[in-house]
Amino acid sequence: MVWVAIAGVGLQTPVASAGDGIVLEAYTGQRPDDASRLLSPVLDELAAKGFVAGSEVVGRKFESRVSRRAMIGAGLGDDFGEQVEKGHKAWIGGQFEQAVKILAPLVDSAHANPGSFAQNQALREKLLKALVALALSQQRMGDPSATRQTFGEILRSFPDTVLSRASYGPEAFTLFEEVRKEAATSGRGRLAIKVSNDSAAVFINERFLNVGSSTKGDLLPGEYRVFAQLGKQPSRSHRVVVKANEEAAVTIDAGFDAAVHGSPKWTGFLFREQAEREKLESTYAAAFANSIDARAVVVVGIDNVRGRPAVVGSLINLMNGREIRRASLGLDPDPSADRLRALARFLAGENAVPGIDIQIAGDAASAPVGTGEGVQIADLGDSREAGMWGGWKYVSGGLAVGALAVGGYLLATDGDCADDACNDLKNNTAAGWAVLGGGIAMTGITVYLLIRSDGKTPKRSAYVVPTGDGAFAAFATRF
Repeated sequence: MVWVAIAGVGLQTPVASAGDGIVLEAYTGQRPDDASRLLSPVLDELAAKGFVAGSEVVGRKFESRVSRRAMIGAGLGDDFGEQVEKGHKAWIGGQFEQAVKILAPLVDSAHANPGSFAQNQALREKLLKALVALALSQQRMGDPSATRQTFGEILRSFPDTVLSRASYGPEAFTLFEEVRKEAATSGRGRLAIKVSNDSAAVFINERFLNVGSSTKGDLLPGEYRVFAQLGKQPSRSHRVVVKANEEAAVTIDAGFDAAVHGSPKWTGFLFREQAEREKLESTYAAAFANSIDARAVVVVGIDNVRGRPAVVGSLINLMNGREIRRASLGLDPDPSADRLRALARFLAGENAVPGIDIQIAGDAASAPVGTGEGVQIADLGDSREAGMWGGWKYVSGGLAVGALAVGGYLLATDGDCADDACNDLKNNTAAGWAVLGGGIAMTGITVYLLIRSDGKTPKRSAYVVPTGDGAFAAFATRF
């Protein structure tokens, strides 16, 4: 597949509106106590350039669309089973409103802490008991919509469940069977699960599935919670929507999940070691941004530059996870607010001012905006890894030129005399077109190799990137 880009330089369009780009923070070890103070001018200036940051916007969007922690704090409380029994007794006693008040938060807490079930699968029976009592209490309170939703959760998480007519009554039995039949006629879906470590145990809706990557079929449509556990360490809990007659897919990368940080103060990455941060920070940032359809991503934080602490920032290419721009400001002494804002403007695409330590000053206009494509979590790896041997484009180019020349010669001499007496004529038509066709094919291969000389193949067809007073626009097609 070859892409041909037609760029329009100097096309003036409005810059990206607020919310188009995101800002992530990154640190090695722990976040410094003064990070919020130091980064505040940077974040404020980036916000003016269309980049949003923080847990309320970036963190919440990632958690709702992609994944969240598999355990909050210590996980489910030790009294989870006791509270389920309390809610169940309230239902039996006809205290349906009280039962809902007790059981609904318990179910939400269980879904927010799937990692607790990896450590104790017996908790699933308690959860099923809570779901059944909750659904029947909702039914008795005259809320059929909530009842159907809870029944649907039971069927996805506990597909073998059967409500006894004698135990729960004919009305509950009939409604449950209606929901089951509706689900059966809507079709089934499949879920392909890929884990970065094939020794990890995989769980779907808190139920152990298997060890390693696999595909689970015959799933009812709806939302599923998927996570993996390696030893005693759970991954993040990934939310996946399975549709009827379709296959959904999720990739769980243990390293990525371990690095992602979300808290009320900030959203981004915490790396255990500096080498890990240097290798993966930009790739992880691109994967994070693509997963929530962000159109651009800037990473800021505190790091050591040439052995001294500094505020650092980088603009990341969403297509290949490489840094386009990178600069820093030393912290001895602390830089002024104006200098920090200037750093932000440089990262957003403007020209640098004196005093900023620039490590990479690529053209921001060369960065395609995000569409959810580009580097995904499944593509994670060393973004600095070299592509194929660069000499192939020269070999194919030489072959292309030679084949075109020979093919052209054969066609040009077709019908010429083959001997001095001209008793025989040359018949070069078939050979000429064959060689010429090979030359055309090699030309296409050469163009392809030239375009992907960095080892990555573009995936987008159009992009618009903010510049200082307008934007750079381009259109790409493929053949």
